[in-house]
Amino acid sequence: MARPQYSVEDLIANIKRRCAVPTSQLTYTPEDFTLLASDEMQDIVVPLIMSTREEMFVEYVDIATPSDRVIPFPSETAGNKLRSVCYVQQSSPLVLVNLPRIDLDVVAGVGFSNWATLAGFYIQGNDLMLYPNTSVPVGTMIRIYFYRRTLVLADPSSYGKVVSVDTGSNTIVLDFVPITWGIGTELNAVSQSTPFKTLNETLEIVNISSPSIVLNNVDDITVGDYISERGFSAIPQIPIEAHPYLAQLTAAKCLEGLGDREGEAAALSKAEKMKTALLIMISQRVDGSVKKIVNPSGGLRMNASIGRRGGGYGGNGY
Repeated sequence: MARPQYSVEDLIANIKRRCAVPTSQLTYTPEDFTLLASDEMQDIVVPLIMSTREEMFVEYVDIATPSDRVIPFPSETAGNKLRSVCYVQQSSPLVLVNLPRIDLDVVAGVGFSNWATLAGFYIQGNDLMLYPNTSVPVGTMIRIYFYRRTLVLADPSSYGKVVSVDTGSNTIVLDFVPITWGIGTELNAVSQSTPFKTLNETLEIVNISSPSIVLNNVDDITVGDYISERGFSAIPQIPIEAHPYLAQLTAAKCLEGLGDREGEAAALSKAEKMKTALLIMISQRVDGSVKKIVNPSGGLRMNASIGRRGGGYGGNGY
């Protein structure tokens, strides 16, 4: 039996089956299907998965405290939404101390004499501001857990699958090389296997002679992975169980565009049932109580269920 495939090309085939779009139709191109699916994924599927609070898109980054104590949100943060912020105590074993968020109104109303009792952070724009300014020494590691943004879907004409990798020459061979690629094109790699992590976001073409491409590095790339332009993914970076739901939502959107109101209504009704089933599948990922480690001295806690770096869908590695 053939191994299941989860690429955008496979997703489009699923969408066509679900809405019975005739092969001869001219309304939707592969790029149209891709754009519609990408919108449905970002607008509906990803927020639904995040609503379960099961940390599926959570990963972290450690940042050394700068002199101004201002730390920008990670650029990959979905909706500019952080999960939590911790102070890293470099001890053995490593200890993470939760830094509480302080409301900006409280910060504005606190006198200098009270600063010592309010160590934490507040948010200003898309920056995390450590408070008070001198509460954390320069160079101290701050661990930011955040919801990683899933990559935009790449249409089938704009990605290739890795056929071979030569680590000595930083050369890969793809089953397809888009004609728009050339020297200097910025790329990223996405794993072929669930949870479809972004493996390498710093790729750049050094030389190209299709189907061979010389890159600036081939770190973490293996045969079967997908290469696309930076910011795009050849696979929806969501749980496998959510792929049929995404296809169904997109099929309904296509039927709407074709003016098939009856078909659209039936597709949406089916999608609602699939949504209920999906939530059953992905909610409460661990059947048992969540254990929390609590700091007995100050009530600061480390949630043991929070994911490690790259632990969620779309992450860039554990």
